[in-house]
Amino acid sequence: MSTKVVHLPYADTKRYSELVLDLLQGTGPLREHNPYTADLDGLVAAARTRTFDAGSRSVLCAALDRQYNGIEVGEEVAANLRALRADGTLTVTTGHQLCLFTGPLYVPFKILNVIRLARSASARLDRPVVPVFWMASEDQDSEEIDHTYMNGSKITWQGTSAGAVGAMRLKDIDAAVEAAIQALGSGQDAERIAELLRACYAPDHTLAQATRLFVNALFGRFGLVILDGDDPELKRLFAPVLREELLNQVAERSVRYANDRLEGHYGVQAHAREINLFHLRPGHRSRIVLKADHFQVLDNGPRWSLEEMLAEVDRNPQDFSPNVILRPVYQEVVLPNIAYVGGGGEIAYWMQLRWLFQALQVPMPVVLLRTSAAAIGIKHLRQWEALGLSVADLFEPLEEVRTRVARTRSSFPVDVEAERRDLNVFYDALMERAAKVDVTLKGAVDARRTRALRGLEQVGKALVRAAKRQQEVDLRQLDTVHAALFPSGSLQERRENILPTLATRGVLELDRLMNELDPLHPRFTLFVED
Repeated sequence: MSTKVVHLPYADTKRYSELVLDLLQGTGPLREHNPYTADLDGLVAAARTRTFDAGSRSVLCAALDRQYNGIEVGEEVAANLRALRADGTLTVTTGHQLCLFTGPLYVPFKILNVIRLARSASARLDRPVVPVFWMASEDQDSEEIDHTYMNGSKITWQGTSAGAVGAMRLKDIDAAVEAAIQALGSGQDAERIAELLRACYAPDHTLAQATRLFVNALFGRFGLVILDGDDPELKRLFAPVLREELLNQVAERSVRYANDRLEGHYGVQAHAREINLFHLRPGHRSRIVLKADHFQVLDNGPRWSLEEMLAEVDRNPQDFSPNVILRPVYQEVVLPNIAYVGGGGEIAYWMQLRWLFQALQVPMPVVLLRTSAAAIGIKHLRQWEALGLSVADLFEPLEEVRTRVARTRSSFPVDVEAERRDLNVFYDALMERAAKVDVTLKGAVDARRTRALRGLEQVGKALVRAAKRQQEVDLRQLDTVHAALFPSGSLQERRENILPTLATRGVLELDRLMNELDPLHPRFTLFVED
């Protein structure tokens, strides 16, 4: 099975915000929000100033030892775990929620991006750089992670949790696992993927355990290290930031300052609260709010004075969880990190954090956009091009493309622009004549011009509808091609799961994807497949 690769600038896809495009170009008002350029030079600059004390490194490595205890790892992961013990070893990181069976395609894309980035950075810096996947196990939105799509089928696991999703036991997961295996189809590695699904997503595992096992099984041979932030000792490293947030509400002030500077240029992705922390207890991950003389945990949680709250942080830092604003700070506190790879939404909220990192005296990493990609069959692409359309046209609004095809392929003239010009010439002359007779007639003539032009517009729309009816076969073909690339109106990567592809083409497909998807060369990649 052969594949041709087509690259497009992200701007040509019209799917990326102005903020993301400005980040890629290194231009515009965004520059002051981002301390480093999104390239190898930026990584070199970040590495030059990144320090990580021996005590923190020891805590990190001990946490990883605990988290990998009892898990069989290959030599590549073992080597990177050893490398992290050495002073000078750095990391590059991406993270995501614990999506079912890796979730949509962009999650594996992010992981492959940091693996490739680690290799590039290590070669440039001549020192070990370890790729890390941060499991966002403390998130609580189970509705975002309880399903995935495979070959047109929605696979759902009705797990329930009001607290951190990583702690969810995989009760009744077997039906979802078997449905996923059925949806894989046949292929050279279908049985291998099926065995991994059954072994990793066992009912006695938590979602965090299953995710670690499955991601390690797929990506461990690349040396990917998986870190779960829901760890008591890692939280203890983070305790000074917890205290600062409770004492001085530094996040809200810093992010508000950044938002004021972004205002008028870009939208705000995430909103800082007065207290940007949750409290964890069985079945709950609840917001902490500041009252007049105390802190209150919502959902009927505990109430503490400031002194009691600070004492609780000292005793049980593992019971406190950062929200979206402070989570990046937590990551940078516990890792010797120089880069983070994220999607467009993540990039947007990272750009709100420059002054928060400064206020907390935590190094901010290089922020890079994850790569985006889609696949299209060669038959579909030929059908598309036979309609007179280009690859770039795939990303134009569908209805605009349908109208253009109907107009150009119609057997009768559809455009009424000539009639519009003639009509305006007619009314211009009539207006001139009427004005000479009685200037008050100009309003009446202008009103009739407006009605005539409106009527002509309606005729034009009717002609387009007639052209679409005439070209119904071609337009159905166009719709089929477009739907393959944009299932349910979204890019493939935001919906489809990677496992059917790995089952069909083999797990070595991951190597090909990693070689093609380079976050240091940001562009949209279209795979044209036989």
